[in-house]
Amino acid sequence: MTEGVAAIINNAVAPARDKAIDDALRKAVEQAVGTLVTSDTLTEKYKVITDKILAQTTGYVQRYSVLSEKAEGDLYRVRIQAEVGRANLMNDLRALGLLHALAEKPKVMVIMEEKVAGVFGTTAWEDVGQAESTIMERLIAAGFTVVDPQTVKSNITRDQALRILEGDSQAAAAAGLQYGAQVVITGKAFSKNAGGRILDTQLQSLQATVQARVIRSDDARVISSRSEQGRRVHIDEVQGGALAIRDATGRMTDAMIADILAQWRSEAYGRTKEITLVITGLVSYRHLTAIKQFLEKEMQGVRGVNQRSFLGGAAELMLDYGGKSSNIADELANRKFTGFRMEPTNVTPSRVDVKAVVEK
Repeated sequence: MTEGVAAIINNAVAPARDKAIDDALRKAVEQAVGTLVTSDTLTEKYKVITDKILAQTTGYVQRYSVLSEKAEGDLYRVRIQAEVGRANLMNDLRALGLLHALAEKPKVMVIMEEKVAGVFGTTAWEDVGQAESTIMERLIAAGFTVVDPQTVKSNITRDQALRILEGDSQAAAAAGLQYGAQVVITGKAFSKNAGGRILDTQLQSLQATVQARVIRSDDARVISSRSEQGRRVHIDEVQGGALAIRDATGRMTDAMIADILAQWRSEAYGRTKEITLVITGLVSYRHLTAIKQFLEKEMQGVRGVNQRSFLGGAAELMLDYGGKSSNIADELANRKFTGFRMEPTNVTPSRVDVKAVVEK
């Protein structure tokens, strides 16, 4: 939601209203730009962004609605709700050299189930369907690394796949960690005949629905959930259904990519995020207390420490931290604790695993 303001000149309310709406739309696009580029880039390249992006907001705003409007003296104010098309915005920012690749951009694994009208049963687990193929194409084009689907399909069991496809976030997260993926995209796609032949022709109307979720492997948290529909008219039921799935999947994937980038950018540039710290090998609760005190009182960037569990020499902490997880691993590895040291064993963007080693 954004607000636009314009001056009322010579009691001309109508043009002032139009200008206020334009101002609100520009601010909506500016907000979207802020989720895709760093604050430093916004400051350094503000003139370029203003001239090339903000000056043509109509090319990015897909739809908007006016929530409220009123004249206040010589000013006209409007509040709007706008939907900004991020795919076009990202393409133009990239063309201007302003959409820089993220450090720690996540590696992605894709697992989709597909049912195409005219084909008996679902797409075989060993095969790559239209939805899965389209998602991977879009991810690779956006600069993501994607886990080889054949590697996954040749090693994961059908039971594991079914659990993931039925919405088990923990199973999806475990599979992602197994193959080194920080993010798992999983869901279902299907097409159906929308009503037989069209008039007296051989053409058929095919409809497709695609639903998918983006799950973080570190903590099994769902960071995006999207669905899209597509429609194609085709003489062949199978080909038309596959094309409808491709169209819907393409739009859905663009939206998911924007969600992933926004999430990773918010964590990469100074804002706090939740990082899970798992500590094993603890021989005394006093050692855990020393670690928590170090994190809370001495380590910069830590805003809060929440102890989730302590059992059998293992503890899990949730840190509210304004930096990269690798910094936590570095600080713990270099810290000299009394009687023990910390050895990092696994580091991902949202999780750090360390082992307490008693020094003799």
